[in-house]
Amino acid sequence: MDQLTHECSRETREGFWSTNDDPYYFTDSGLDNVYLVGVQYYRCTCGDIVADIPAIRQLLSLIARDVIEQPFSLCGSEVRFLRKRLHMKQIDFAKQLGVEVETLSRIENGHVPPSERTDKFVRLYYAIASKDPVLLGQVQRDLEERFSAWKRLTPPKKIVAQITDNEWTGDLVAA
Repeated sequence: MDQLTHECSRETREGFWSTNDDPYYFTDSGLDNVYLVGVQYYRCTCGDIVADIPAIRQLLSLIARDVIEQPFSLCGSEVRFLRKRLHMKQIDFAKQLGVEVETLSRIENGHVPPSERTDKFVRLYYAIASKDPVLLGQVQRDLEERFSAWKRLTPPKKIVAQITDNEWTGDLVAA
């Protein structure tokens, strides 16, 4: 009779160390672009691969920082990764972002990209809600820089628009 289940053990697996030339593909992160160097992993005769990843919380925090600091838009799996790092359900995260839960689902599943506003708010919300001291420090410095550059402007009292030959021109006039 064929054995339908298999229990991996020391006898059925071989150990390896990940290197720069052969990094460990960390699929359990939920992201498709995370590779680890310097971790031990085991390949079983059944094909299963299991890694021994130390300081996993620190690693996931580092990945989250890299995700929100990247200079290009977030993809759906990155939004999902950040939400899960906050241990939030889709309905609660959607509410915090001010989007419908269906919209968040479509974003996370890659059917639609997040809008610029949603992308920026996800990053800001994660930085604050995660309580990561590195991210909070960056938010604080960014806000201090923006606030110190703020200047009070007196808005114009009148906007004067004039039409000439079916073309409008406008002037802002301070009262």
